[in-house]
Amino acid sequence: MVGGQLPKEEKRVYALPPDASLDALGSTKDGLSSPEVEKRRQEYGLNQLDEPEPTPAWLKFIAQFQDPMVYLLLAASVISVLIGELGDSIFIWLVLTGNAFFGYWQENQAEQAMEALKKMSVSNCVVTRNGVELNVSTVELVPGDLVHLSSGQNVPADVRILEAYQLRIDESSLTGESKPIKKRADVVDGGALLHDRVNMGHMGSTVVAGRGIAVVAHTGMETELGHIAGGVSGTKTPKTPLEIKLESLGRFLGTIAIVIAVALVLFELTFAWIEGARGNELRRAAFDQFLIAIAIFVAIVPEGLPIILVITLALGMRNMARHKAIIRRMKAVETLGSTTVICTDKTGTITRNEMTVRRICFDGETWEVVGEGVHGKVKTSEGEFDGDQMRALALEDDDLRNFVRCTGLCNDAALRRGSSGWEGIGDPTDIAVAVFAARIGATPERVREARPRVHELFFDSDRKRMSTIHLVDDTHWVFTKGAVSFMMDRISHVRMGGSTTEFDKSAREKISELETSFAKDALRVLGICARPLEDGENFDNVDEIESNLTLLGLIGIMDPPRKEAADAVERCNLAGISVKMITGDQEATARAIAQEVGIMREGHELVLTGAKLAEMGDDELVDVIEDVAAFCRVTPEQKMRIVEQLQGMGHVVAMTGDGVNDAPALARANIGIAMGTSGTDVARDAADMVLQDDNFANIVQAVEEGRKIYTNIRNFARYQISTNVAAVAIIVLATFVFQWPLPLTATQILVINILMDGPPAVALGVEKRHGEVMKEPPRPSNEGLPTPNDMALISYLGAVMTVGTLAVFYVFAGGDFATANVSEAMTAAFAVFILFQLFNVMNCRNTTRSILSLGLFSNKAINISFLICCFLLFITVQGANIPIPFVGITIGDFLSTIPLSWDRWPILIGVAITVILFEELRKIWATDDWLWTRK
Repeated sequence: MVGGQLPKEEKRVYALPPDASLDALGSTKDGLSSPEVEKRRQEYGLNQLDEPEPTPAWLKFIAQFQDPMVYLLLAASVISVLIGELGDSIFIWLVLTGNAFFGYWQENQAEQAMEALKKMSVSNCVVTRNGVELNVSTVELVPGDLVHLSSGQNVPADVRILEAYQLRIDESSLTGESKPIKKRADVVDGGALLHDRVNMGHMGSTVVAGRGIAVVAHTGMETELGHIAGGVSGTKTPKTPLEIKLESLGRFLGTIAIVIAVALVLFELTFAWIEGARGNELRRAAFDQFLIAIAIFVAIVPEGLPIILVITLALGMRNMARHKAIIRRMKAVETLGSTTVICTDKTGTITRNEMTVRRICFDGETWEVVGEGVHGKVKTSEGEFDGDQMRALALEDDDLRNFVRCTGLCNDAALRRGSSGWEGIGDPTDIAVAVFAARIGATPERVREARPRVHELFFDSDRKRMSTIHLVDDTHWVFTKGAVSFMMDRISHVRMGGSTTEFDKSAREKISELETSFAKDALRVLGICARPLEDGENFDNVDEIESNLTLLGLIGIMDPPRKEAADAVERCNLAGISVKMITGDQEATARAIAQEVGIMREGHELVLTGAKLAEMGDDELVDVIEDVAAFCRVTPEQKMRIVEQLQGMGHVVAMTGDGVNDAPALARANIGIAMGTSGTDVARDAADMVLQDDNFANIVQAVEEGRKIYTNIRNFARYQISTNVAAVAIIVLATFVFQWPLPLTATQILVINILMDGPPAVALGVEKRHGEVMKEPPRPSNEGLPTPNDMALISYLGAVMTVGTLAVFYVFAGGDFATANVSEAMTAAFAVFILFQLFNVMNCRNTTRSILSLGLFSNKAINISFLICCFLLFITVQGANIPIPFVGITIGDFLSTIPLSWDRWPILIGVAITVILFEELRKIWATDDWLWTRK
């Protein structure tokens, strides 16, 4: 070995015989010596995956300011300082800092929840060093160590199997293959794919049965798990649709603000110069116009939008957490609502990752097994039978009783009652059979105690069956289960048509037909056999014991879908979201599951294997990918390719997964969704969202929540931008068209945008009356914020508020600004503009439904925000003479307001409520073809 790496020609130790593998790794059958272990530890490092360096807290905090809207506000604060409006600048910075702290706190809470999900702690394993067996920490392993593998143990590194005794390893987290792999020490081809390396064990997999001895080939980041983890770190997650929309909105508003402000200043200066203004007069005109430009800039930027957005997304994170979904990136909350394709893993996501008996055949009749666990039922042509009823039937039929006995006796699984119900320990196939036996009262522990095991003929990959010998009523019986096709020549009799008959050609054809029908539904078929032994038969003679068997029936096993999966897929179909299964399992299994849960439907019936996918070019894949229901036997690289092709076609892709092999695609997807319970740490770290209970149905709940959140974002964006449009129009019309004084100061607009608009906008963010959002198609990924229809409605409502505010400003000034009390007119304009906004929030709850239909008090948050803002308005106007603590000025000095006489308020309220009247008239007049009614 050189430089911590095996030479390239020696890396494929699975292609070498066991002894040669030891030699290539510089080890012996006595293991490594202590000095050699220490030397290799210095060379290779610890056997653990590299942890990404944690982002410092201060960088996480600074990241909260990385938003186009925030950039505009920072520019406004700097300009405010330059013109001497220090109060405005301080006000903006306080808001932005509070917004950053809140966003940082929310995302930090999500990270802490993620840490709580990490269950994989440092474990120990048995190794041979210096010819002595030692118990050492797995992180201390080095290449060349001899490791002892046993049932229930996590494989601690990538290892080459040297000896295997009924060794089966669950590699589903790496390959997606739901069935444990039978391991052996034989040499395999040097070009074998990961699925086919039967003489290798890989970090991240679990020993489910048997035992073995292996030599460590690779540790840490050099393992298959490490390669995948390293690939994840280099994968760039695309921006969320919301981030793209906000960037677009920020650029648009910034450009408009600068263009309008600069154009007004240049126009007024040019006009003043033509009129003969020079020197100080020109400088004074420039300063006055600069103040107006600042007011326009402040007016057009929705200062309250960033903090309202953070609060709304945080509330969405909280609601999703109630559905057992942890969101790691705040803006990913909204991404779910944009999702057009969900690429879902099968094992543990659509299915329960739990092998289960789904069908049995007894006496030539097929019975379906329904329900879950030990409480399910058996459905026959005569109806459904629960456990007690099946036991009663078994007592009346010796063959049925032996059939049931075999399921309980001929397996090595153990059932334990845990906190969440019955739990199985052992090989998944054995567990499935044991659970079925327990359902009929033949709990393995109970039947084994009553009929003790005398001898066992272990399962092996050549015979593909297992037999156990038990003492039953003073007679030795052999019970055998295994692959039917490998047992045909061992069967002499079969239970068929109500009696036991010879296993002739007709019976053989019948059983073959039944086996084929089971296999078409992706069921793994086991034959259940038994016979009494004659005195003197040699228990160790496999050929003698496993002969002249009576076939009592068949059992069909598979990893079944979660009971909520079909409903969840149906809701996705109704919502216009395409669901595609991506699995490492066989084609027949993928097809059967896809059909059962509804992923495979008309127009989406194609199943592509990894081999076919490898032969297809990108153009070929694009032509068919919309029609694909399932991809099977795919590699991690192919999963990435699928996600990238879909994204290239304009799709917003959500990728679900629990295995290490899912991690790169999780990181590349628009939103990666990992499983919290069965998922690996690598998958969870790569994902944007983690399902705490691994329930696929909760993804649909999260998608619905994401759509509602986006609807609320549109609502309060429409609400706040209508304020900005009206404010800009008021300033431009008053100062440029009518040559009036400035109706609203920059400080007043800041207060309106943040304090007065803030509480109502937050209330819109928790609106719950959205209609059937899951019956609408996903919104286009290129849809702007606000949409053209929103802008039409914003312009309409803005016009109403502009006309009303300018009318109040003019009337309260008595129509003559040269002699009028402009302070009272400005205060009235400030007050009526705020009242317009408080009434307008009711309009913005829904673009089509009347506020009476929605209910005036159905959104309590809006009612509360209305009262809060009315109180703030009262303080800023009627309390204008109240001094501000520690500042030395009054509220009126800061906001340019004075107290109004009480007879003025009914006029202001009457004018402001017209915004509701006009909007209600529009909703009454609008039809399905009207522009503004489209969502």
